[in-house]
Amino acid sequence: MVPTKGQRRLIDLGAGVYAVSEVCRILQPTMTPRKVHYWLDTGLLSDPVRWGSRGHPTLLSYRQLLEIRTVQQLRDELEFSLPRVRDALLWVLEHLFAREWSDLRFAKGVDGSLVAHSGTDQIVVPGGQGVLEGTLPELNEQVAETRRAWEEQAFVIPGHAFIVSNARILAGTPTIRGTRVDTALIARFAETETFDEETLDEIKQVYPRLANDAIAAALEFEGIHRAA
Repeated sequence: MVPTKGQRRLIDLGAGVYAVSEVCRILQPTMTPRKVHYWLDTGLLSDPVRWGSRGHPTLLSYRQLLEIRTVQQLRDELEFSLPRVRDALLWVLEHLFAREWSDLRFAKGVDGSLVAHSGTDQIVVPGGQGVLEGTLPELNEQVAETRRAWEEQAFVIPGHAFIVSNARILAGTPTIRGTRVDTALIARFAETETFDEETLDEIKQVYPRLANDAIAAALEFEGIHRAA
């Protein structure tokens, strides 16, 4: 049964579970709670694990994290008007997370329109005439990456190659790739908003197998930057 507002559903053990604030942290800097709640309230996204109520935050699944990322890419990077492309976005999300994958991709139509294809199905994306040909390979790679992230249940956080959200590890909390080390835990070693080699050495004493680049990436992700 699909949960409605005020209803809850059981959370699968080992599944990613995200508060809206955590989703925004992962998809920084352009994602905001207001956007997420608007997309949820208007039915653009699939239903959350739990609708929020007083004292209980809205909880999202790993799939919703990837859905939000997909909408973010189309809206922010291609500058589409969300109301105009709503039906196309719903179509894209349906096919992107379908049980049977049919190589979803975008291409230019004969009239210059932007067309999304999945197997023998296709839909014209309104307002897509302004999309440049050179943008399509990047867009198709983003779609393919999202599908891989869905199948593998692990998502490399954009702009942070060493940092992942793995639905099977710590409920999706951002961790250093290939480990169970929480980035927020790494951040506690920094006493200020910057770090230096001494900070890295201190962390290495506790986590000797972590590479300096990975540690630095975790600190950067948490908003702690290398000292000048």
